[in-house]
Amino acid sequence: MENKKKVRILSLDGGGIRGIIPATIIKYAENYLQERRPGTTIADHFDLIAGTSTGGILTGIYLTPQEENKNKAKYSATDAFNFYVDNGHAIFNASKINGIKRLWGLGSAVKFNPQNLEKLLKEKVGDLKISELMKPCLITTYDMNRKSSFFFTSTEDTAKREFLVRDILRSTSAAPTYFPPAKIKNLASGPQKDTRCNNMVNLDGGVFANNPTMCAYAEARNTNFKDRANNEPSASGMHILSIGTGGGGFKIENKEKSDRWSLLKWAQLIPEIMMDGNIDTVAFQMNEIFQVQQANNEESYLRIDTPQKDRTYASDMSNASPENINNLKKAGEKTLEYAISKGLDKFLDALLD
Repeated sequence: MENKKKVRILSLDGGGIRGIIPATIIKYAENYLQERRPGTTIADHFDLIAGTSTGGILTGIYLTPQEENKNKAKYSATDAFNFYVDNGHAIFNASKINGIKRLWGLGSAVKFNPQNLEKLLKEKVGDLKISELMKPCLITTYDMNRKSSFFFTSTEDTAKREFLVRDILRSTSAAPTYFPPAKIKNLASGPQKDTRCNNMVNLDGGVFANNPTMCAYAEARNTNFKDRANNEPSASGMHILSIGTGGGGFKIENKEKSDRWSLLKWAQLIPEIMMDGNIDTVAFQMNEIFQVQQANNEESYLRIDTPQKDRTYASDMSNASPENINNLKKAGEKTLEYAISKGLDKFLDALLD
């Protein structure tokens, strides 16, 4: 099958302020592709972008169109990178909630006030609706009303479901104990409206898909890509670039005494354990799928994550101190070096028709 017939998919993991790492990779990828296709952005080179949490925010930024030209991206990959570097402190450190009740779990266990994040998202995407994004996308969340996973997709029937992009990005980043759940509404109207989405209460999609690559793969299998020659593709008809955020650095101390841990101790660790456990599992599953379908074809599936030796930043994914942001920028550059050694340039070349 020729490269031009393949569906091109970008998948971005969750990880809070560690979004600096995938943002570094995409900034390089966009510059690399622009040298060969001047005037393009990352949205021009992928047919589907999927993201969880911080990856969902990046997805929304990459796919936001210009007001005057809906076929051109409003933001560059550099703009997305700067969003984290410039605003990380406001989103996390400056929004931290203090108080004895929060510390001891007697009141709200949420660490951060979401007002700064919500303000920044509104400034970035305004009243843009998901159906108005440039390309098909998939952004994860957990619907507490239905007690199930939920996928925001830009190809749905707007008579049934329609959402503000800023509400979606708030939903996918509502990590338990970090931000409170997002309360959002379905904007669709008329007799076909999905009333189950009228008043959603949503959590971070990382509780079930911190690595959303398998979700993106399944979505692509059932999507009619109108501008591609290969619709509803199998693995042999896909190029997938999956980028991690260098997670797994959190510490589990006194494991030998875990049978005597308090409820508060478990509550502090469970979100990290759940989100981190999904990442490697999905990476393994995707690798098995593509090895079976296309042995030795690294141009079809490329997984990039920060090498263990370069994870010298803080394990806390909400640490946006100047020192840690600098460490994450350095880790992003190290991850980029690793990605290039794994064949990133060759993969990007294969994306070009």
